[in-house]
Amino acid sequence: MKESDRLGTVPMLYERNDAYVIEAFRRGEFDYLEGAGEVSEADFFRALAGKNILRKLADTYPSPCKKHEVPVWVYIASDISMRFHGVHPFHAFPYVVRSGGMIQAFGPEMGHKAVHPQTGDVSLACEGFNDKNTYDRQTPCDLDYLRKMARRTEPELLQNWFNRDVVGIFKQHHAFDAEGIFIGDATYL
Repeated sequence: MKESDRLGTVPMLYERNDAYVIEAFRRGEFDYLEGAGEVSEADFFRALAGKNILRKLADTYPSPCKKHEVPVWVYIASDISMRFHGVHPFHAFPYVVRSGGMIQAFGPEMGHKAVHPQTGDVSLACEGFNDKNTYDRQTPCDLDYLRKMARRTEPELLQNWFNRDVVGIFKQHHAFDAEGIFIGDATYL
């Protein structure tokens, strides 16, 4: 792509071609890599759910709440999804849900996504996990719930959870190589 093309709005089309991408990596042709996409995120969450990793993480999470109207695994999945997209402010959660793969990975329990054929607009309908809302939900849980859960969790307990429970669960699923490096670490590239 010419430099002049990059300055304007140029539509970009993507197609999955693993062999081509691997060969391009070998030739060193990449200047930038975006790690999150709807398909890869959905596949990632399906793998986590299929191996009960999210449930195990939720069971050990140092939640500040005595009762949970929204399952803890939904909070963890939402937080992971936001990190996938490089998003930290919770007000961006609706964008992440629209462009990510959580809805596809978890199915009707999380919501339904539809693309309107005439406009290409994406609409979401999410049931939610409690009966408190009288309006149509655009996300599986409220972004304020995510913010409050993150803020109320004790930092020291959270750090201990990451260093003990999360590492232990990842070890059970062989997520580290022989040297103890997390296999999902981008430095492998």
